[in-house]
Amino acid sequence: MIRDVNKCRCIFMALLVGLTMNILFACLQGGLFAASPEEERMSSLTEAARKEGEVSFYCAMSMEDARVLVAKFREKYPFIKVDLYRSDNASVLNRLLMENRAKRWVNDVVMTTGDITMAIKDNGLLAKYVSPESKFYPDAFKDKEGYWTDHHLSVHTVVYNTRLVPPKDVPVKYKDLLNPRWKGMLGINLNNHMWTAAIIDTMGEQQGLEFLNALAQQNPLVRRGSTLTTLLVAAGELPLAVSVNANVVEEVKSKRAPVDWARMKEPFYAELHPVALNAFAPHPNAAKLLIDFTLSQEGQELGYKLGQICSRTGMRPSYIKAEGLKPLIPTSGKDAGYYQKLIKKIFVK
Repeated sequence: MIRDVNKCRCIFMALLVGLTMNILFACLQGGLFAASPEEERMSSLTEAARKEGEVSFYCAMSMEDARVLVAKFREKYPFIKVDLYRSDNASVLNRLLMENRAKRWVNDVVMTTGDITMAIKDNGLLAKYVSPESKFYPDAFKDKEGYWTDHHLSVHTVVYNTRLVPPKDVPVKYKDLLNPRWKGMLGINLNNHMWTAAIIDTMGEQQGLEFLNALAQQNPLVRRGSTLTTLLVAAGELPLAVSVNANVVEEVKSKRAPVDWARMKEPFYAELHPVALNAFAPHPNAAKLLIDFTLSQEGQELGYKLGQICSRTGMRPSYIKAEGLKPLIPTSGKDAGYYQKLIKKIFVK
C-alpha cells in the first residue's frame, strides 16, 4: 500500500513538473517573459562595449574623485579598461582641439564645466546622446538638443573665517564686499571665471561691470582654485574670499576648520559640469555605458558621498535647496574665452 502511494506521488510530481515546463515554454514563446526594450538595449550595448574593451575619459574634477568614479565603474564593468586624463578645464579643451587638428581622435567621454562643454560642442566635437538616466534630471540641467546631461554643480559663494568675521558682518549681498573695512583683506579665486557671468546676470551688464571694477579697487589677493582660496581663509590669512565653491567650503568645514559660506540673498548660481559623448569616439558603446553609469542612481550616490552637489533629482545635499539654485547655462563656447579674459583684465594687476 505504502509503495503504491509513493509511486502515485512520484507520477503526480513528474506530471506537475512536465506541465509547469510546458507552461513556461509556452510563455516564453508567447513573449510573456520577453526582455524589455531597455534590457535588450543594455544587453546589446554591454556586449558591444565588451568587444571594444576600453574607454577614454577626459575630466576636470579632482583626481581623487575621478579615480573613485573610475574604480566603481570598473567594478561594474571589469572587462572595460579606462584611460583617464584629468586636468583643468582649459587644458581639457586645448587637448581636444589639438587632437582634432591632428585628426587623432582618442577621447570617448568628456566631463568639464558648462562653458567649456559649449566650446567643445561649437567645434563640432560632441555627438548627441540622450542617456536613459537623463529623465531623472531637471530640464535646466540637460541640453535641449541632447548633447549633454549635467553630472554635478558648483555653487559660487563667499567663504569667511568664523573667528574673524562676526555673524553681523557676514555679507548678504555681493555689494557688501565693497565696504571699506574689507580693503586689502579679501581673496578671490581666479579659476571660477564664470562667477563674473553670474554677477553680470544678477546686476545687469553695466552695473555688474561697475561692481567688478569697484571690487578690484579693494585690492583682493588673487589665487587659483577654490580649495587653495578656502584653505587660506581657514588659516586666517584672509577673513573672507569670493568666487569659491560651497561644496569645497563644506568639505573643509567638516574637518573642523573655522570656515563657513555666506547664505547670500542673491541667487545661488550653479555652474554646470556636464558629461558628454565625443563625436569621434573610437569606443562609443563603452562610452555610453560610462555616461549612463555617471548619471545613474549608483553613480550619483557615489558623487554625493564624495561631497559633490549632484544634479540628479533628489540627490542634492541638505545645505543646498533646489529651489534656490539658478543654473548658469552658457549660450556659446565663446563665453569661456570672454569671461576668462574679463576676470584677468579686472583683477590681475
